[in-house]
Amino acid sequence: MALAREGGHTVEEIDLPFIGRDFFADFCRTVASAVAGTMRAEALRVGRSVAGDIERATRVLARFGELVSAGGTYADLQRLHAASRRLIAETAQYDAVLMPIIAHPPLACGAMDPKGADDLIENLLDKLHLTPLLKLKPFFGQLMDKSLWFTHWPAIQNVSGQPSIALPVHVTDAGLPIGVQAAGRPGDEETLLSLAAQMEKISGWLGRRAPLMVPTR
Repeated sequence: MALAREGGHTVEEIDLPFIGRDFFADFCRTVASAVAGTMRAEALRVGRSVAGDIERATRVLARFGELVSAGGTYADLQRLHAASRRLIAETAQYDAVLMPIIAHPPLACGAMDPKGADDLIENLLDKLHLTPLLKLKPFFGQLMDKSLWFTHWPAIQNVSGQPSIALPVHVTDAGLPIGVQAAGRPGDEETLLSLAAQMEKISGWLGRRAPLMVPTR
């Protein structure tokens, strides 16, 4: 925010309208349907099942997508489109809407792999084909929370189709990057690129280098 003000911009704090838990639930079910459809297409292309070629979490997601009805997916998409139209209309007065890219500082490699109870549940869902449990709201809610707790912000523009750009303008005390996402009006990439060029110059991110850390054993 301070960098934007330094660049001569007026900054106003707003809440993103129409974006809440129901929005992300519709998004997750739609993604599951898309993954299921992609696996069907790939199986036809290679002439065999590809379930054994993908990660366990993706396999579980695809099986859940097969359980979502066509009517349910259509209803999800209709709600997502309606929310997107309202979001675009309500933020059209702004040249850019700034928001986080990740919800937490960067994690170590492997930190997001399921462990303990999470690993056990995912394994049971996969090996025992217990995916129908995800049709129950509490189970689905847990899956959604674990899937989106780190990167839920970019999903908004994945749905709305608004142009957006990542600006690596901040770092933590440990030297890890913390980016900001700027979302703009549909078709107005020019404004976002202009803003990004200005933020690049002011922040000096081109000359910034993360500290080199040698892994210890």
